[in-house]
Amino acid sequence: MIKYLLLFLLPFAIFADEQRVLLTGFTIHEHDNDRFGEKYNAFNYGAGYEYTFFEKYNSLYFATNALLFNDSFKNPQLAVGFGHAYRFHTAFIDTSVGISGFVGVKKIYTDEDLNRNGGEYGFTGGVGPTLNFYYKDFSVNFVYVPGFKYKDLDTTGFLFTYFGYRF
Repeated sequence: MIKYLLLFLLPFAIFADEQRVLLTGFTIHEHDNDRFGEKYNAFNYGAGYEYTFFEKYNSLYFATNALLFNDSFKNPQLAVGFGHAYRFHTAFIDTSVGISGFVGVKKIYTDEDLNRNGGEYGFTGGVGPTLNFYYKDFSVNFVYVPGFKYKDLDTTGFLFTYFGYRF
């Protein structure tokens, strides 16, 4: 699956205005413990790739990324994100605000699962506001994904952080 994802993203990289290698950082959850009474994984180590079609400040631009990391339950997760942002130039640190969505594959737990050994891999997704800071070739990115409850699926909201280096 990963080779197909890379083949899908490769043509876009040729036209990208900015490319970054990403390192996932930390996550702050709305609740201290998960549905099983265990602490969430706050350090979601992993890596990824990002490209943007950023051309000029004070205008809307498109960005997308792919990340492979350990999720809040310490299971591998693959996520592909995409969104729009508006970047401002300031004296030292550039800032962008926007909205981003993601789709991916991760282990999903329902009310029938009694512990972290349960669950099955399936498709997931989410959308939320983003805040990004850029200093020279370095960036730090924050994405807030609100929690929701639908039928037997109950998610906790979280603030996900990752770091980038432009090459």
